[in-house]
Amino acid sequence: MFMNKDTLNIRKAYPKDRELIKELWRRVIQDAFKNENFGKHLTPEKELAFKMRQVDEAFKQNSTTIFLAFEKDDLVGTIAYGTPPNKGILKQTGDELIDTIELGSLYIDPSKQKRGYGMRLLMTALEDLKRRGVKTVCFDSIYETSKKIWRRMFGEPTYNKKAPNHDFYHMIWVVDVEDSIERLKRYKR
Repeated sequence: MFMNKDTLNIRKAYPKDRELIKELWRRVIQDAFKNENFGKHLTPEKELAFKMRQVDEAFKQNSTTIFLAFEKDDLVGTIAYGTPPNKGILKQTGDELIDTIELGSLYIDPSKQKRGYGMRLLMTALEDLKRRGVKTVCFDSIYETSKKIWRRMFGEPTYNKKAPNHDFYHMIWVVDVEDSIERLKRYKR
């Protein structure tokens, strides 16, 4: 278990955590959809179902590491990494990133945002990847709020393409792990 200086405890997820993850993601996705315009093709229910299929597959294949952040006994955030990247990334990049580890599912409870929890989860995942010898990762966003944060932290995306059948752009970053850790250490909100 990873411990932080305050009440935030970070640990790896296990299959028994599935329902906790689902409930947190439901709140986060519903909140995001209130502030985003995805058109009629993407709904919070579809997004949650898609994300939970990823979780189920990750647990079944042991292909993804998911970290959970707890404030006391309450799950307040998640982040994950694994390979191959999601189908959206692969489609938008013509499978160029098929062997690249994807960093994703950075979700913070809407009532707990802007406390640095996302930054701590991101740093935990990147440091774990560095220990494993991973040099490069990719991550994406369809959420406008997240895109603004990622641009401030990591610059312009490596790929920026209109999502097929949707009214939004799919941004994908490919970043160096060590450089990203250094950027996070220097990052000011």
